[in-house]
Amino acid sequence: MPRTPTNQKKEALVLSGITITHPERVISEIGHITKGQLAKYYATVAPFLLKAITEHPLSLLRCPSGINKDCFYQRNPGRGLGPDVRPFQFKHEGKTYEYLYIDDEKGLLEVVQMGAIELHPWGARASKIDYPDRLIFDLDPAPDVPFEAVKLGARDLRRRLKDRGLESFLKCTGGKGLHVTVPLAEKNKWAEVKAFGRALADEMVAAVPEAYIATMSKAKRTGKIFIDFFRNDYTATAIADFSVRARPGAPVAAPLDWKELDRLKAGNQFTISDMIKRVNKSRPDIDRYKKRQKLPA
Repeated sequence: MPRTPTNQKKEALVLSGITITHPERVISEIGHITKGQLAKYYATVAPFLLKAITEHPLSLLRCPSGINKDCFYQRNPGRGLGPDVRPFQFKHEGKTYEYLYIDDEKGLLEVVQMGAIELHPWGARASKIDYPDRLIFDLDPAPDVPFEAVKLGARDLRRRLKDRGLESFLKCTGGKGLHVTVPLAEKNKWAEVKAFGRALADEMVAAVPEAYIATMSKAKRTGKIFIDFFRNDYTATAIADFSVRARPGAPVAAPLDWKELDRLKAGNQFTISDMIKRVNKSRPDIDRYKKRQKLPA
């Protein structure tokens, strides 16, 4: 009798000319999310996501066997990532570094094909690497801090930035906290941007010391929100807008309108399916990627 194959080869998924192998592979048991669903999601949000990361050096969090298996960060092109993943070299303090970046949907899908789940861009473009195009505050709460307190912190930070003539934008991180981002005009160097962030974080700590902390010491964070301004430095990265997180259920780092903050329940409440519905229902506001501001003197 002819033998019936028990392991039939699964068909690959092709998106924008990029072949996604093993699209049926489950990357998150919670939600039963597959590699194919992840690739289709990134293809759907590519027009908006790319506005935030194009030409920015990237660190990838790759989880080839799924988020509950071995994951690792990669920042250099290496081998096998695809022809649309670009290399970028720069020198800083006498050392030469090599990063990767992408500038189109093909590059995005090529890194997804190789198991990338999270995208972490620098705060500067490769062509102007010494001049950040964003200032980022990561509001990171201790485990015992309620999310309502994080929301209050975001409003407080927004008000202080407004007082300095700066418009800011909001994002869920896909984790516990929120990001408040200020688009910049690439006129201020890294040291200036980081110093501005530090001064504002210190101001908030001085005003409400029982609520905020601006140092990395985890031992001192109990009951407080860490105002992380340290992402504003060479080689530092932050999770990209629209990036999926390598966490149970594959939550998404979702850019939001400030009007949505009142109804927000958690920093990780948006799933891949939620974001696809949002994008299909209403085109995301891309003003945050067009606006350019110089820090006040």
